[in-house]
Amino acid sequence: MKPISFSALLLLIILTTGSCKKIPVMNNTNSIISFKVDGVLKEAKGKQNVFSAYVKEENAMMIIGNLDATGDQQIALTITNFHGVGEYYADEETNMEDFGGMYTSSELEQSYYSTKGKIKITEYTEGKSIKGEFQFDGVAAIFVIGNTNPTEVTKVFSEGKFQTIIIPTPAMTP
Repeated sequence: MKPISFSALLLLIILTTGSCKKIPVMNNTNSIISFKVDGVLKEAKGKQNVFSAYVKEENAMMIIGNLDATGDQQIALTITNFHGVGEYYADEETNMEDFGGMYTSSELEQSYYSTKGKIKITEYTEGKSIKGEFQFDGVAAIFVIGNTNPTEVTKVFSEGKFQTIIIPTPAMTP
């Protein structure tokens, strides 16, 4: 009987391990969020800039994107009554408020908060990663000294996409 050569042994190992069923796993190093504000593309990349946190006691998921190094430009997406993959809505007129979006930037006078929109979670691995899409209408109330009625300015946040890791949060105590 001939001894098995190193090449034959290596081939056997590759065939054996390569035939196992692969479980799809999101590449956690590719955290990203991108969206358009009135048609202008905004984007943040990297797990230091894009991350999410689940607060179990509140059943809330937060997705955060820091678009610049100083944190002056940020988007925050919040889902209440979180249950994983599915769609969540924001609509002030019908009081559907499972989703909220807020955008801040030093180039704007005020922060914009969502009044109508949705977020769709397309992939969710508990305690590990989340991926989805979003869009919303953002409104800012601009107050002028001497005028008791604020001027509302609306911006459209569209074509939003994200994928990120979930950062574990400690238990909240009152």
